[in-house]
Amino acid sequence: MALTANRELNRYVDQELRAFPILQSAHIYKGALVGFERQTGYVRGLVAGDVFAGIAYEEVDNSSGSSGVRSVRLYTQGDFVLPTANVSQALAGMAVHATSDESTDVVPSGGGSLCGIMLATAGSSSAIVRINPMAGPQMEHALQVPLESLTSGATTNPVMITQRAIRVVGIDVCFNTVPDQGNLDVGTHASDPDGLVDAFDLSTLSANTPASLTLVNSIVGDGFRVWAKVGQASSTAGVGGVLSVRYIELP
Repeated sequence: MALTANRELNRYVDQELRAFPILQSAHIYKGALVGFERQTGYVRGLVAGDVFAGIAYEEVDNSSGSSGVRSVRLYTQGDFVLPTANVSQALAGMAVHATSDESTDVVPSGGGSLCGIMLATAGSSSAIVRINPMAGPQMEHALQVPLESLTSGATTNPVMITQRAIRVVGIDVCFNTVPDQGNLDVGTHASDPDGLVDAFDLSTLSANTPASLTLVNSIVGDGFRVWAKVGQASSTAGVGGVLSVRYIELP
């Protein structure tokens, strides 16, 4: 029902530390990345896929306790130096995903938990991360385009025009009938588009089986056209070729 009079609400002035009830049998160590176990809503040392809750201010051992018996205080804001895989200064501003209670990754991976934004590198395998608990998942886009394969020559296939700068998360390729020869290149130069994928041998594919391609680069600026070049087949052209691209738009 709607209010019919003024009311006073309790509010939290200090946003840095928050206490959360712990999952049964969980032992959380100081400095751990902590996540909400999705089915119960109690926190634990983060398991990839949990909703990120914060960073443990203290150690709390609930190994022999039931859920909610003990609580742990978490940092819910701030900039932290965290162990981070695939880090480079060129990725400043990118989303960071937690992969366990101690590690993060700048490259989104299956089951990771969005935990913040990378501000800068802090070494060869660590980064300064501005944490963002309970953030929603970063929107990932996907597109599929047909690939043409010919025995008479190479084909250049249009993939997309970027509306904003993007980071490519993954590229897969599949053919119903595998070409007996020819490399696949993907990039922004129509004549030699090898900026994203360089010289993947299509003859190594298995029919009707998608293959994940190795990225030589992942960043494409805004307003670029992306192409996929299929090399000339010898006697058997590829049939039913599809290129699948997963990407995230950058801020």
